[in-house]
Amino acid sequence: MERIAIGQIRSPHGVRGHLKARSYSGETAHFLKLKSIYLASGGRERCFEVTEARRFGEDVLLKLAGIETPEEGKRYSSWEIYAQREDASSLQAGEFYFADLCRCAVTKDGRTLGRITAVVEGGASELLEVETEEGGRRLVPFLDRFVGAVDIAKGTVELKEEWLLK
Repeated sequence: MERIAIGQIRSPHGVRGHLKARSYSGETAHFLKLKSIYLASGGRERCFEVTEARRFGEDVLLKLAGIETPEEGKRYSSWEIYAQREDASSLQAGEFYFADLCRCAVTKDGRTLGRITAVVEGGASELLEVETEEGGRRLVPFLDRFVGAVDIAKGTVELKEEWLLK
């Protein structure tokens, strides 16, 4: 089964090993149903059973089996949270998982101009990191005025303005 990143551990909370987590999508309902998660950072990965999850303002408090103190929890600050795709937040029309975008070719008028290698959080919008056919890397704002049709099934993202990759 495929795992996708759904959030990040922010910090320990309280004295019993709870962890404050931030959802990448802003949605938190799917966190409350999780039975297990994977935490990953710097090539390291650990699987945890989720024994408790509850909303905490805009964040979620997670209690993971085996983490009993704030000191143990602090080890996982800034680690990414991964879940099975079916356990992640449901997508609405026009929403995409970053992992799916990173599998797409960037096209213009049917020609492949490059491939999306990453999605970077930007101030006004997310930025698509595109490796061009020539081997360079460019950042493209993921905004309607620059990006046209996104077809995850076909693995393509249509670019409206080719100059963005020059």
